[in-house]
Amino acid sequence: MSNSGRDSANAGAAAGTRGVMPATAGGWWALGASVVGLASWVVLPMITIAFRETYPITDTWVMPALGMALIDVAAVLDVLCIWPWRQRSVLNVIATVATIPAALFASFMVIGEALAGV
Repeated sequence: MSNSGRDSANAGAAAGTRGVMPATAGGWWALGASVVGLASWVVLPMITIAFRETYPITDTWVMPALGMALIDVAAVLDVLCIWPWRQRSVLNVIATVATIPAALFASFMVIGEALAGV
């Protein structure tokens, strides 16, 4: 009876499903992508404000599209990390909960703004 409990606990620990820190490289990549994707929505507007007059390309569709792409890649990696790769560390779950709504909002905002301008 107690054998089955130990086997399931060991299988979970081996798959990287326990703990605060990610146990696999995929978990770390997803966490890094989340940090970069979320930070891009802070840094990219500052770049646009600082260089608007010097480099007019920063004031076009490039910056929002870049931010959307970064946050969408982070959200996809987080979803892959949680379900198929079974990397359910605390940091990965928090990153997933923060990244998915941000990716949905950014995607609808950028795509909606592009369609409204047509």
